[in-house]
Formats: sequence, structure tokens, C-alpha cells
Amino acid sequence: MKNSLIKFIVLGAVTAFIGLTNTTSVQAEETYTEETLYYRTTANLRLRTGPSLDDDIIRTVPNGTTIRVYDRNDGEWFSVSSNGTHGYMNAEFLTPFTPPSPSQQSEERPSEPQINANGVELIDWQTARNNIIRNGVPLHITDVRTGQTLWVQAFSQGSHADVVPLTREDTEILRSIFGGRWCWTPRAIWVTVDDRTFAASINGMPHGGSTFLDNGMTGHVCIHFQGSRTHNGNRSHERDHQNRVQEAFRAGN
Repeated sequence: MKNSLIKFIVLGAVTAFIGLTNTTSVQAEETYTEETLYYRTTANLRLRTGPSLDDDIIRTVPNGTTIRVYDRNDGEWFSVSSNGTHGYMNAEFLTPFTPPSPSQQSEERPSEPQINANGVELIDWQTARNNIIRNGVPLHITDVRTGQTLWVQAFSQGSHADVVPLTREDTEILRSIFGGRWCWTPRAIWVTVDDRTFAASINGMPHGGSTFLDNGMTGHVCIHFQGSRTHNGNRSHERDHQNRVQEAFRAGN
């Protein structure tokens, strides 16, 4: 009888331990911690069943939607959750996002623009994105060093503005600004919208997606303003862009 009682107690303890272990495991898998990666879509982006354009489309997620990223895989396709639905998204149109606390929300304010003697404005990206840059609205670009001009339009606004030349002629002007060949090295530019001109920076390497314009260029290029970021967090490239933004502002004096 005594041995049976001991066996019963031991068996109960083991069973309880196993149950506790399984419960802890499930909770660990389902709990989203502070290390969770949050991103925002920078365009109307398709959620797919797998990590390729050949996989089925689950639905289209609107621009500006916050999503959870579970696995960044090879950096090209992210494993994500959008409103409880798991799928895959093209990382090109996702930008890192840190949900602000209520206190941060009340404290965050865009910085005041600076205006030089010639009326060129230095504004932060938050202000430009919220008040100046609009998808589909033409932007007049002037290369600071050469004075060449062209027209572009934005189609995505996340960490910076993704833009495309309006016409084939604009594409050729853009290429000539970069010495006749595409390259990542940014250049200082002025962006004119209506009667206001802003200091900015542009790269010269078409990449990723774009709107379907007959402009002779596959992909898009990026325009940066003060405080804007790259999609992949390349600090060296971000510094280059910010230096060119400052060059554009100083050159306007």
C-alpha cells in the first residue's frame, strides 16, 4: 500500500510538471514580447501565402498599415501577421516602426522649418510626408551642382519618398545628372512644390517596384529630406543623404 501511494505521488508530480512545461511552451510561442518587430507598409502591399510573386494573394494591405514581423528570412520577404492573418510581404515596401507610448505621442512634434536667404526650406521628413509630398503629385527637381531640372512623382512614402520620373525625357535628364550611368551615390537637389522649395537628396539607382509609367525606367529612386531613413537601415547611406540635404540648404544661401 505504501509503495502504491509513493508511485501515485511521483506520477502526479511528473504529470503536473509535464503539463506545466507544455503550458509554458505554448505561452512562449504565442506571447508577443517587447522584442517583436513592427513595420509599416509604405504602399498598398499584397499579403501572400508564400515568399515569392508566384504565391497566391491573400489580400491587399493598405499603405500605412502597421504589421508584425515574425521572421525577416533573407531580407527580401518577411513572414508577417496582419490583423491576425499570417502571410508574406515584400520587404522593399516595409519600413521599421516603433509604436509610441502615450507619453511619446504627446511629446512628438515636427521641428520648425529653417528658411535660408533665398527661400530654400530645410524641413524634417515627418513634415514633408504629412504636409508636402503627395502620391501622384508632380515634383519639380533641380540638381544643385548642374542646375538641370526634371519632373518626378512620388508613389510611396515610408522612411523616405520613392519617386519615378514622369517621362522618358525626365529619365534621361536624371541619368545625365549622374554622369550618364546609374549609381547609388546621392546628389543634393531642390524640390519645388507649388511656390515652395525644399532642400533634399536623391540617389540615382533604379530599384524595386514603381508605378506603371512609360518613362523608360524600371524601378524607382529615392528622395530624402532631413531626418529620413533608408528601408534597410544603412547608416552610411543615410549619412550620405543627410550630408547632401545640408549641401542643398547651404547652396541656397
